[in-house]
Order: sequence, then C-alpha cells, then structure tokens
Amino acid sequence: MLDNKMAVQNVAFVVFLFPVVASMGFGAFVLADVLQEPNRELNMWPFGDLLRPPTQIGDAEIKIQELLKTYSVSTPIEVKILVSNPDFDCGDLYITIYDAQTSPKQVVVQNGFFSQCFSDGNLSLPIDDTFSEKIDKAGEYEIIAELNDKNYQKTISATAKFKVQ
Repeated sequence: MLDNKMAVQNVAFVVFLFPVVASMGFGAFVLADVLQEPNRELNMWPFGDLLRPPTQIGDAEIKIQELLKTYSVSTPIEVKILVSNPDFDCGDLYITIYDAQTSPKQVVVQNGFFSQCFSDGNLSLPIDDTFSEKIDKAGEYEIIAELNDKNYQKTISATAKFKVQ
C-alpha cells in the first residue's frame, strides 16, 4: 500500500509539476538570451509614453486636445480644438487626418465644422458636435486642425502626429 502511494506521488510530480518547472526554466533562458541582444531592454510599464499627448506644431492660439500618441485599430480618434484668439470667433474649422507614410500625403478623413462661435463661453470646438473617426489601417498619421476667420482673411492651424497599431 505504501509503495502504491509513493508511485502515485511520483506520477503526479512528473505529470503536473515537472512541466511547469521546465517551462519556467526554458522561458527564463529564452528571455535572458533575447535581452543579451543589442538595443533590447525589458520595459515592464510600456504605456506611460502612450498616455502623453503628442507634440504639436503650429500657431500658439490653437491646440488639439485629447489626442493620444497611439491608438489601436478601429478605436475612435476623438479630439477637441481649443482656440484662444477671439479674432477667429464664428469661423470655419477643418480637421483633416493624413496618412503620413505616403508621398504626397493622402487624406484619410476630413471634416468641416462651420460657423464655430466660441468666444461667449470659451468653449472647445467643434461646438455641439464631435470629431470622432476610426482608422482601420495600422500606420503613422498626421492630424491638422485649421480655423479660418469668418471673412476667410486669416487662418491658424495646429498639427500633430500619432500612430495606429
């Protein structure tokens, strides 16, 4: 009876515990080998950079808000535009997303929002509407927000780049 119990324990060890220990050892060996390659590192928290907004270039009076550096495929890209120059009150806003990997850049989506009057409430644009678009192809993209004054005499713009993975 005692030999039978010992045999069951040995079988349980071989069937259940040995594969777990062996796969952990093999995984540690592979990870250590990969980390020895040049320019490799183990980043245990890779999402910190993704939550920061991308760098914007353009006029100081216009900012693209709520834009992330990276989106996953089919996740809506939703942005708001903040304008601090009252000369552009009641102007027309155009938001365009370009495929940055093509030359010349190809328009992926463009939306126009007309008569955007924001000065009374210091509101973000578009007023009573949203810019929300899905991109189904992974790649690098550029978003441009352009605001024309109501007489189409002046234009301000902001540009930022983001990725879709």
